[in-house]
Amino acid sequence: KDSRHFLARVQVKRIWLHLFGQRIVPTPDDFGVLGMKPTHPELLDYLASKYIEIGWSNKKMIKYLMSSQTYQQSSKI
Repeated sequence: KDSRHFLARVQVKRIWLHLFGQRIVPTPDDFGVLGMKPTHPELLDYLASKYIEIGWSNKKMIKYLMSSQTYQQSSKI
């Protein structure tokens, strides 16, 4: 993957942690060879591509994630 995709993955990991309160990667701020593998690499790649597609907008990405069934389920008690 190119550096744009890498940067998108970094931002998506941070947004995910903020919204869900759980990490999609055990070490969200440790990049490269020192970081741990994502728990769901395909999901992270998909979300990074989506983030690029929507124009690198944090606001749009948050809205996209909050409208997902996953977020809706996680917010129910």
